[in-house]
Amino acid sequence: MLSLIVFIPLLAGLFLMLKRGLELEKVIKLAYGAVATAFVLSLFALVGYDFHHGEMQYVDSFVWVPLLNITYTVGADGISLWLVALTAFLGILAINSARTQKQNPQQFLALILMMLAGTLGVFVALDTILFYVFWELMLVPTYFLIGMWGEGKRIYATTKFVLYTLVGSLLMLVAIVWITVIHYDATQVLTFDIQTLVQTHIPSEVQLFLFGFFFLAFAIKVPIFPFHSWLPHTYVACPIPVLVLLTGAMSKTGAYGLIRFCLPLFPEAVSDFSLIIGAMAAGGIVYGAWIAVAQRDIKALVAYSSISHLGFIVLGIFSGNNQGMSGSVLQMVNHGIIASALFLIVGMLEERVGTRDLDRFCGLKGRMPMLYAMFMLITLAALGLPGLNGFVGEFLILMAVWTSPVLGEMAFIYVLMAGLAIVFASVYMLYMFQGAMQESTIKLPKDMTDIDRREQGLLIPACILVVFLGLFPAVVIDRVEPAVKHVLHTEKTVNLPAHSDGHGGH
Repeated sequence: MLSLIVFIPLLAGLFLMLKRGLELEKVIKLAYGAVATAFVLSLFALVGYDFHHGEMQYVDSFVWVPLLNITYTVGADGISLWLVALTAFLGILAINSARTQKQNPQQFLALILMMLAGTLGVFVALDTILFYVFWELMLVPTYFLIGMWGEGKRIYATTKFVLYTLVGSLLMLVAIVWITVIHYDATQVLTFDIQTLVQTHIPSEVQLFLFGFFFLAFAIKVPIFPFHSWLPHTYVACPIPVLVLLTGAMSKTGAYGLIRFCLPLFPEAVSDFSLIIGAMAAGGIVYGAWIAVAQRDIKALVAYSSISHLGFIVLGIFSGNNQGMSGSVLQMVNHGIIASALFLIVGMLEERVGTRDLDRFCGLKGRMPMLYAMFMLITLAALGLPGLNGFVGEFLILMAVWTSPVLGEMAFIYVLMAGLAIVFASVYMLYMFQGAMQESTIKLPKDMTDIDRREQGLLIPACILVVFLGLFPAVVIDRVEPAVKHVLHTEKTVNLPAHSDGHGGH
């Protein structure tokens, strides 16, 4: 089932890329059909998953490269399944929002499908080489999508994004090979299987290097402050359909990598560096919120706000307890929904007014009552209003940080910084909403209309999920907790032989 979820969009994208001259309506139907099928399959996987234990399920495996024992192995637990469903859902929004794409729409949709497939593959890969392949598959179509269909300084933004990501990817590849050699030293068995490798005891001094390599790769992708500088340029240059996947799903692959690799593989290094990473995450929370307050471009404002909200997720991951990790996974889902909806609204406003400058448009409430209502709901969710989905995840994370066994005396400082960022969030989100919708009306285009049915179809599902997950967060949390406990309490059953130095030597 998981293979179908990944490869149906990938094969559809390859077909659209290779088959020239298709009618636009057929292209849209094929792309939408592929993504909708993947989403339906992800829902079946969620319904059929046994959430009473945290082990991997729906596992498919066969030998891919026999010489090196590289396998095609996919599977999912309570963490990855929710991220798969989120990604497929956002894929539907991306395809729907791309219906109005006029410049070479067939290739545009083909690349979006490939980008989607790569992101889905990251969440289900259980072989480190397969994980790396999907990790790179996300990057290639994103490069072309921003470079060819972006706006403004798209070449600069694309180059910066690719260089940052490639540096992290190369470090991760070195770490993957290094861990495999360490395991081979201990067992004389060559394997790239993640579930096997996490059971290997790695010497403390080696953990520091390996953890650093993996952490940099994932920190850049999230991104974590101060590795964030590619994000504002890339988000501002990015087309809205691509941005839905980039902010809603691809940024979560970095956080997912921290959970899947860093925590179970390098527990001693994680304990040693949690205070520093907590400071980076808390600093990013405040920095992103503070810079967002000063923005006049609403696309840049939402981009910087994402840096702040992603910092909450990282802080929860490194809190060292079940509550923080569960809150982070819930917040990944919540942020994916909220941030994607905000960027869709930005696109709708820009299309009608012709600008993203808050000083150039206001008072849209009278002309756009439907958008006004949905925009207000999403804004309140982003602020963390109790009863909406943005509240519970942040609350769980703050509670986990407050009681964190690894953050110690700094926990109070980190909670204070996060609380300060929430105050800033109230400023910039309300400033954006009130400035666009409620200020005195200026001269607006005479033909301006409210959002149409297609645009309502993009925002209504997000609004429903905002309310549903706000009222019933246990739907996610109860199903994530067994997997979280399994990750945090992985047993190290494979020890290095006494004559090994932990560096692949004897």
